[in-house]
Amino acid sequence: MLLQRELVIRFLKYSVVGCISIGIYFLFVFIFIERYQWDPVAGSAAAFIFMTLVSFFINVRYTYGSSFTHQRFFRFLVVSLVGFSLNFFLMFLIVHILSFHYLMGELVTILIIPIVNFLLNNYWTFQAE
Repeated sequence: MLLQRELVIRFLKYSVVGCISIGIYFLFVFIFIERYQWDPVAGSAAAFIFMTLVSFFINVRYTYGSSFTHQRFFRFLVVSLVGFSLNFFLMFLIVHILSFHYLMGELVTILIIPIVNFLLNNYWTFQAE
């Protein structure tokens, strides 16, 4: 029971960081795509990279109460690469194959990628070294 409670609390903290990260992400998506007229896939990819760096440092301290290690950073980057690949694939599929507006792609990615990332980070990245 205690383990489930800790997992729920960790997920809630991860979600708060996720909301902050999503705000950062969409700010940069807007800047890259609407302001600088980048291709939606490229703009989304660049925003995802920036958001990933910010997310790592907040998650290390706030969500997991741990410290920076090269192993955690490497694992986080691997998990982020999985998320990045999903983001790129979903955006490409939705925007260029299915011809939906890029905001539809963004909606799909923010529903799928955070769940995948939490599970991978919780059970692999931030496990005891």
